[in-house]
Amino acid sequence: MVNQKEQQIKPHQLAFLVTQTQIGAGLLMLPAKVHSIAQGDAWISVLLGGLMSQLFIVIIWCLNKRFPSHSLYDFLPALLGRFIGRLVQLIYVAFFTLVTSFIIIRFAITIQNWVLIDTPRWVFIAMMTSLCIYLGRESLRTVSRFFNVVFACNILVIIIIAFAYFNVNFLYVLPVGQAGLWNITKGAFGTMDSLAGYEILLICYPFVEGGSTGKLKAVTLANTFTTLFYAYAVFTSLIVFSPPELDLLPQPLLYMVKALSFSVVERPDLYFLSLMMVVVTTTSIGYFIMASRGAAHLFRQQGKHRKVVPYTAAVVFIIALVIKDPFQIDAIEKILAIAVYLLIFVTPLVLLIISVLFKITETRRGTS
Repeated sequence: MVNQKEQQIKPHQLAFLVTQTQIGAGLLMLPAKVHSIAQGDAWISVLLGGLMSQLFIVIIWCLNKRFPSHSLYDFLPALLGRFIGRLVQLIYVAFFTLVTSFIIIRFAITIQNWVLIDTPRWVFIAMMTSLCIYLGRESLRTVSRFFNVVFACNILVIIIIAFAYFNVNFLYVLPVGQAGLWNITKGAFGTMDSLAGYEILLICYPFVEGGSTGKLKAVTLANTFTTLFYAYAVFTSLIVFSPPELDLLPQPLLYMVKALSFSVVERPDLYFLSLMMVVVTTTSIGYFIMASRGAAHLFRQQGKHRKVVPYTAAVVFIIALVIKDPFQIDAIEKILAIAVYLLIFVTPLVLLIISVLFKITETRRGTS
């Protein structure tokens, strides 16, 4: 059983926790995805998506603020009743588990297609799942410290991408606003699922030291960094590749880095992928923590989440191993895109409305 004091983290550690949960494999496919909707204004869509995400961060913060020492899994029964509350708990656990598996699936395919062509897919899936088990058993303080160290990989990714500016064409993004307000807005909605990850606040809010304002500032800082990071990657892709080229490249960043030339380094894309592997692993760990701690609540093992970690990992591994058909993967991606809006955007808003209308807070009967 993890000591309660070891679960406590500081606001700056929360910022690293949110950032590393947000930034994941979606970065590789985001430029092509948003470009297909907003064309040369895709970078504006990312910035707008970040602003929209901030709105939902505030909603989540307002909800958590009414239950300062309880996580989402604690106050769901108080707001929705025991039966519906536990049902929604189950839905959240299933969602976080499926997201963890999907992250592993997507990046395993990328690694297999790009580097390890002859390596069985299950090897990479097993490696990432093992890392989830290793860190998923630890306290939030330990995980956040690891995420703090890994944050340096994001800086290295930014530096590598910057070398592409030796050969760019800014005319590709002109005129600004060419896609129109409607397409830019659609692109923003298409970006928001890639910016997801800040919902980890629903789980770790009560374990963050300090006042509620400091917690909001920490998550806001994390979301700002992620939004600017994504916008930077998308903008760079837009000025490196022409619009017809972007239509043909599913992962523009990898092709862009592969084209870079260094006198002492060959295949810089392999170093880039190595860094991305670390970044993506932290994302899967973040979602795995949300899933395993939810499972602990379902099986009434609060404070003993280590016991359910192996079982959660087994489910993640089996899902990632079984789902291999491209049509199944695309179908799951569409399902998760809808689930993100329902569980991260809509549900917290509904819970906040219920809490305000019925004046349910931590000090009221049902959560105290």
